[in-house]
Amino acid sequence: MARTKIHVGLEIGTSKTCMVVGEVRPDATATIIGMGEVPSAGVRKGEIVDAHMVRQCVKDAWIMAQDNADVDILSVYLSITGSHISGMNNTGTYRLPPDQNAILPEHIECARESASEVQFGQDQFVLHREMGGYSIDGQEPVSNPEGLDGRTLDVNCHIIHGIRTRITNSLRCVREVPLEVEDVVFAPIAAAQMVISRQMKEAGALLIDIGGGTTDYIMYRSGQLLATGCIPIGGNTINADIEKMTEQRIGRRVAETLKRTEGNAFGDVKDQSVAHYAEELGIRNASIERGLLNRIIRDRLAEALLLVKQKLPPETFRRGSGMQVYLCGGTSLMRGLDGLAKYIFGVPVYQPAPLASTRTLEYLQDPRYCTPIGLIRYAQRYDDDDAAAGGLWGRLFNSIFRRRY
Repeated sequence: MARTKIHVGLEIGTSKTCMVVGEVRPDATATIIGMGEVPSAGVRKGEIVDAHMVRQCVKDAWIMAQDNADVDILSVYLSITGSHISGMNNTGTYRLPPDQNAILPEHIECARESASEVQFGQDQFVLHREMGGYSIDGQEPVSNPEGLDGRTLDVNCHIIHGIRTRITNSLRCVREVPLEVEDVVFAPIAAAQMVISRQMKEAGALLIDIGGGTTDYIMYRSGQLLATGCIPIGGNTINADIEKMTEQRIGRRVAETLKRTEGNAFGDVKDQSVAHYAEELGIRNASIERGLLNRIIRDRLAEALLLVKQKLPPETFRRGSGMQVYLCGGTSLMRGLDGLAKYIFGVPVYQPAPLASTRTLEYLQDPRYCTPIGLIRYAQRYDDDDAAAGGLWGRLFNSIFRRRY
């Protein structure tokens, strides 16, 4: 008799360390039964700079998640990010033997192996190999070539890789808590599980996840994963700029408040009215012209979005492409960001709705939790160990890590 399963997602972000516990029922429905969240420390632009502080944050989130969910957590799916991670496309080709015309499963497997065989340096580790569409004899793509006649079979593959030592830094911090790592997942792969449907991927979808330290992106077209990457610019970058541009000595927390409550990424940069921040004791009072605040926010976000655009194929945003942009992450709640993104990309942009000012947190509607909750759905997708290429690579890495450390 089928039983419920518990999956746990862990995000070690620049702003927060978050552990989400999901209960998956036999009918494939999932419920979030617990969460642990603490402010991050020891992380800069998505990468670990102080392992001791990161371990403590993970441990605190772990204890909190166990208490909230009332379960013992022994293993997690871990999301990672960082500007060292990038994606590339490769095509695998297999020519059928002269005496065979119908494409068999073993032919498909040979084409997939050919697409996966890309040589990287010793310092690189492959996180994901995502297969795309097939093509027979150079014709239009097909989703399943098995049983069709042809001479040459091609398959596209998107390979996501990063620097091995930076990935092992994250793994070591988690394993020393101690927790086992079921798989390591590039953050936008997880976020896409929450934000982008299969129909959106078919139509053309660019997901941009703007967090505290990084801007991650993932792009699909005709259902295929075609581009991924990470830009080391996020909400904290904007906060640092605001801090520098104000006449008063203010901290990042005050800069964050001014940005969130008074700023507009597509607002008037000539507005001379003054935005104020005041505490009850007057210790950290601050003021800044709204036009200057808007310009600081606009310039940094525009820089990040333009860098994303430069990383994508030139034809991505041509007229009639059908491409649409979806925003998530904490900084995606920035007012005016949808207008700025639409101006830069020239296609429809979907921004999350402002958060309700209630004490009840609706995690599934909160763009700040797309990645850790998306890890639960990722775990569902790769629940069958034998069918999961992504999970297999994570476990292979886990076994290497165990031998080395």
